[in-house]
This record gives sequence, structure tokens and C-alpha cells, in this order.
Amino acid sequence: MVDPVRKRSVAAAPSLPDDALVEILSRVAAKSLCRFKCVSKAWRDLIADRLRCTRLPQTLEGFFYAYDDDDDNEIHGGDCDDGGGKGYGVGSVRPDHIVHGRFINTLGRFVPLASYSFLLEQLGVDTICLMRSCNGLLLFGHRRDSDSYDSLGYIVCNPATEQWVTVPSSGWKPFSLWDSDESEDSDSDGESSNCRFTYLIFDPAVSAHFQLVELWSDDCVSVEEVHTYSSETGLWCKNPSEWSSDEAVSFFAGSAFVSGMLHFSVTNFDAHQEKIVAVDGEGKRCRTIAGPEKSGDAAFIGQSKGRLHYVSRRADSTSKMTELCIWVLQEYNTEDWVLKHRVTFLQLFGRMSCRDQDYNVVAIHPDCNLIFFLQYWDLQLKSYNMDSKEVCTLRILRVGPQHIFPYVPYFAESTAVAGKH
Repeated sequence: MVDPVRKRSVAAAPSLPDDALVEILSRVAAKSLCRFKCVSKAWRDLIADRLRCTRLPQTLEGFFYAYDDDDDNEIHGGDCDDGGGKGYGVGSVRPDHIVHGRFINTLGRFVPLASYSFLLEQLGVDTICLMRSCNGLLLFGHRRDSDSYDSLGYIVCNPATEQWVTVPSSGWKPFSLWDSDESEDSDSDGESSNCRFTYLIFDPAVSAHFQLVELWSDDCVSVEEVHTYSSETGLWCKNPSEWSSDEAVSFFAGSAFVSGMLHFSVTNFDAHQEKIVAVDGEGKRCRTIAGPEKSGDAAFIGQSKGRLHYVSRRADSTSKMTELCIWVLQEYNTEDWVLKHRVTFLQLFGRMSCRDQDYNVVAIHPDCNLIFFLQYWDLQLKSYNMDSKEVCTLRILRVGPQHIFPYVPYFAESTAVAGKH
């Protein structure tokens, strides 16, 4: 005999209109929302429905950050995909260490959100390195036990649905792997660039497929070659480089995905002017936007509320950097930059001036007037509220800024990341 109380409670949820149920689910944390997909087929379809996903929480949920198994110390060898100063590139971790990841929410608390640890077991991967995030997908560099370093490939994963797909190597080869004593001017085989910068493009409102854009560089500043991958074709393509030798790309100032394109801060050596270059999924330069300041110094490029944001540094009369300026491009089709906010380093860090080695901006909140940054000297992840002018310490992470990635969950399943390998 069925308990009448239980019967009434079971029947209560199905009796709610879909719109009312969506309103309730929109207030639920991402981890719980993933679990609620198991309640019934109706709930699963409701949550996975791409038309309704826009109503569910798809704002900044928190940050994934990568660490190794050596007491959470910083990953060895510098940035996983940005050369690390030694030309190591993707997978730049000690071979006897497995890279793990944790997730913290925007309040700095550890949250048991869907992890990517299952990839290590399912794929037999020896080394895995978190590299990028874009609209709910994560990009990793990986190497199998049986592979040589030359065969480094990628994994694209949706942690909300635990879907994943492997991507083959593009053919890039670093100068060196583990030999930390090798000098930067050591001989190479002449077939490789010193480092590569790999970016993930995923816009679920346009397509279920994703793209990768690889920018190969000999000096971590200029672009020598451009390689792209499409999940729709499953192929890598080498595209003609449209980059000039007198341009320096601010790779370490981040990038912004706006209007279906990646945006980078670029300095023209001859003109001494900052500009923003927009690149599409095929690696083509589609637009150049003048920077908000002729002699500006980019600290970060990001997007918030669908608009391109530019964070620049300003110096005092003694040329010491003393404040950050947050600019917003109000209309994308114009070059109408508006100064949104200014904040001094004294207010942010308690110091009158700072060097580049003292901090790093790691994210801009996609829906709120918040910026997130890491203090190098104590590795504290902090937030700054442009409305209340409040600085908040979220957590001490003990990792470098290149291993911190903002995460906006995407709950719909996709055939582009369906576990193929």
C-alpha cells in the first residue's frame, strides 16, 4: 500500500506548470540542478531544454583551479599552455605528478561540483592540464602513458554533464620537455615554435560544435603560425598568418569571447598604440578596435553583460603603476569606450604602487560589476566590487594565476562532446 503522504509529495512536483518549475530551478545551485535531472524524464528534459537553459543559472558559478598531488603546491614548469618560460607548452608538469582540480564558488568555498577526475580513469591519461574555459566547456592538454611528448593532444569536457571528447595533436612540438637546465637559445629541430597559446570557442546559442584556435609563437609575444580545429569536421587546419612582426600580443592579459570572436590586446611597436584584435574560429583577423588609451597598458581583457571590457594600468608622475581603470565598449560596432571605474592600488592591495609581478586580474564577472584578482605575494584570490568598492578575500589557493579558470555551467548535452576518442 502506498503511503498517502508520500503519494501527495510525489504528485506535487509534476502538477507545477513548467514556467513555475523553471523559476524554482533557476534559484538552485549548479550541483543540485545536475542531480535533479535524475528525478524524472520530465525534469531531465526541462533542465536540458536549450530554449529553457537561458532561464536556469548560467552565470559565474565559481572557479576551477589546477594543482598537482604534491600537497597542493603550484604546478611545476609555469603555465601549461603558455610556454612556462622554458618552451614546455601544454602539459608542463613533472612526469611523476598527476594534475587534479578543485572548484570554489564565488564566496571562496569549496563546492563538490562535477569534477573532471573521471577523465584520468576513463582515458588512461598520465598527464592532464586544465587550460581554458568557455561557456561551460573546459579545455585540457593531455598525454597518455604510452605516448611521446610529441603526441600531446586535447580533451574538451563539460563537467556539468560529464561529457567529453578527445582532440588529436595539432603537430606542435616544444623545444624541450623536462630538461630545466636547457638554455633558451638551445638548438632545435627548426620545426617547432617555442610556445603555443590555445583557445576554446564555444557558443551554444549558435552551434553545438566547438573550435580551437592555436597561436604559435617563438617568443611568447609575436604570432608565427595559426592552427585551428573544428569539432564539426574533426580536422586541424593550418591557416595563413595575418599577424605582423611589429605587433606584440598581450597573451597574459587574457582574452574575451564577444560577438562570436576572440579578442586580444595587441601593441603596435611602431605606433606605440594599444588595440584590440578580433579573431574568428578559423583564426582570421576580422576586426581591429582602437584601445581606450593611446599609451595604455593592458592588464586584462574580458567580457561582462555581453560587452567587451578592457582593464588598463595607469602610472603616476614617477612612472610607478598606481591604479586600475576599467573601460567598457558600450557599442560593439563603434569605438566608443567609456571609463566605467577607477580604483587605486592602495585600495586594492594596501600599497601605493605595484609591479606586474605583484598581482594578476583573473576574471570579470559576466553579470555583475565584480573583478577577481590574485595577489602574488600571498596567493590570495580576491574580489573587488565596483559598486560598493569593497575588497573581499575569497581564499588562499597556493597556485599561480595561470591555473585559475572562471566557470559558467552549461547543462544541455551536446553531440560534440559525446565521449568519442
